[in-house]
Amino acid sequence: MVRSATRSAAPAEMADESLGSVLAALAANTTIAIAKGTAAALTGSPALLAETLHTVADAGNEVFLFIAIRRSRHPADASHPFGYGPERYYWALLAAIGMFVVGGAVSIWDGLRALVHPPELDAFWVGVAVLVIALVLDGISRTVALRQLRVQAKRANLTVHDVLRESADPTVVTVYFEDTIDVLGAALALLALVLHRVTGSGIPDALASVVIGGLLCYLALRLTRRNRQLLTNQSVPERYVQRLRARLEDEAEIEAVTRLDAVYLGPRQVLAAADIRMVDGLGGEEVAAALARTRAGIARDIPAVDRLYLTPVP
Repeated sequence: MVRSATRSAAPAEMADESLGSVLAALAANTTIAIAKGTAAALTGSPALLAETLHTVADAGNEVFLFIAIRRSRHPADASHPFGYGPERYYWALLAAIGMFVVGGAVSIWDGLRALVHPPELDAFWVGVAVLVIALVLDGISRTVALRQLRVQAKRANLTVHDVLRESADPTVVTVYFEDTIDVLGAALALLALVLHRVTGSGIPDALASVVIGGLLCYLALRLTRRNRQLLTNQSVPERYVQRLRARLEDEAEIEAVTRLDAVYLGPRQVLAAADIRMVDGLGGEEVAAALARTRAGIARDIPAVDRLYLTPVP
């Protein structure tokens, strides 16, 4: 029995594209967090305080995602023979937990406290100006992330919705969802601020803080579930498995693929193992040569397959 494996290098440009989205979001969120914190202190608005905590959590998350990208790009070594791809999932999981605790739970608590003791509203126009600026900056950051998602979708011949649901790169997806919630949260806080000024009641402000916290908790739980799936060796979507199966069975020396498993090692890094039945009459050297040609062809045609194990079976 001959068992053979191949390894190919994952495209470095994927990490670079993700890094651009993360750095753009980090720059925007750091600037916005300072502005929102100042406005929250001046106005006393619970919604603005919730937005400040939200943005601080986002900025912290971008730091985690930056670490995730840098560490996941380390080459394979003796202690990590399959590479460091799962580092991206681990740090993205920490980012999602931080979003839940700092951004979501604290915002909900502050909103509930404000319902019991509504604060006075001061420096109204400062709050409005800061939230308008935040909407613009968050919108720009979201546009950068959306552009990257569209590039990934076009590359894989998928829709953006499909990429968001099944992408193995949690960094760009996290930034996109964060920025989407940022835009919604800033719009809610702005509306709450206006209602507070018009009605003289702090209840809309407090309710907006609770809603913003709820949105963050929902997003954090969704991202946590996705990263848990990737950390626990989730298989690649079935259509990719079938594409690889068909490519293997196109080889003249391979009669059938009796079993094929493929799991993610990292973004655009897949480990695949196949039991294959060779055509009758091949000698040992012919089998070895056929496997070598197959490995080379797969590495050329499907570069995402970082490791390919082929085991001839009776």
